[in-house]
Amino acid sequence: MAELPTTLPADKTPNVYSGTRLVTYLLAVGASTIIPATTLTNTAAVAANATTMTISAPSNVDLPSGTVLTFGTTQVTTTAAATVTNAGTAVAIQPAPAAVAINTTATYTNLLEVPIAEESNPTLADQEETINVHGRITPIRVVNGKDMTATIRTLGGIDDPVVKRLITRGMSISPNNRERVIWVYPDGFALLATVNIGAPTRQAAAGNSQRVQVSANLSGGLFWANLNDPTPTWQAVNGN
Repeated sequence: MAELPTTLPADKTPNVYSGTRLVTYLLAVGASTIIPATTLTNTAAVAANATTMTISAPSNVDLPSGTVLTFGTTQVTTTAAATVTNAGTAVAIQPAPAAVAINTTATYTNLLEVPIAEESNPTLADQEETINVHGRITPIRVVNGKDMTATIRTLGGIDDPVVKRLITRGMSISPNNRERVIWVYPDGFALLATVNIGAPTRQAAAGNSQRVQVSANLSGGLFWANLNDPTPTWQAVNGN
């Protein structure tokens, strides 16, 4: 229309991000680096009920004890930590539930995504000290650090290895209930925390899907990163 101004005003509305794209990962407590998806190869046939298998990788990969690997349709679980090399490494496993053919592959990463995470909400809080001056509480506060608590609720069951890991941690006492968790938000904010996993709460009722819920309370380091930076780095939350 001729009477409409030809110059349009700038739109300064910030981007709005879908909360359903928040992703939660478990990371081994002792991990020193994030291992992207790597292909592992079974270099020798494995019989059913075998307790060792030989695995190779394009470059050295550290597998912690308790790692679940899926070769074809067969899941095997390591029973001891091992460094897998290109030449092939003998790895101790729980009795194989089925035979695994030679040259069958599995994909490994030490970032394990929590499946169907219906809720995952890390909450940061200031540890504050209220100052009392001459019998009067003043508005001045001293922040002594940050605390963090979180709830993780998933529709996945114990037959999923990641949910099984959360349940196992939650059923254990310190220090065996420690876990490292990474939350990655859709806008590029990431949070890394060492936490204690609380006892799992199972929710099931007629007409509803089963759920598993655990609490995660800060028990170690807390870090954040901006993944939009050219070179993202983890920054200590309580470091400054």
